[in-house]
Amino acid sequence: MLVNVKLYATLRKFAPDGVEIGEAFPIEIDKATIDGVLERLRIDKEQAKIIMVNGTRITRLDYALSPNDTIVIFPPVGGG
Repeated sequence: MLVNVKLYATLRKFAPDGVEIGEAFPIEIDKATIDGVLERLRIDKEQAKIIMVNGTRITRLDYALSPNDTIVIFPPVGGG
């Protein structure tokens, strides 16, 4: 199944070469869940702190995805 992914900040290193921060790119996944996206991109679950699907925040890694969904992933945010 094909979905679109946007990665921000330090997670950009998991995007294909040439993809800018926040630029959507398509990926093919076998397991149609958020966990499947993280596995496909080799992103550790601890690195994916804020996840949105089609503009809605998702907290469950077993959330079922549909073809052409857009998944946005942010890392933990630090500051001070």
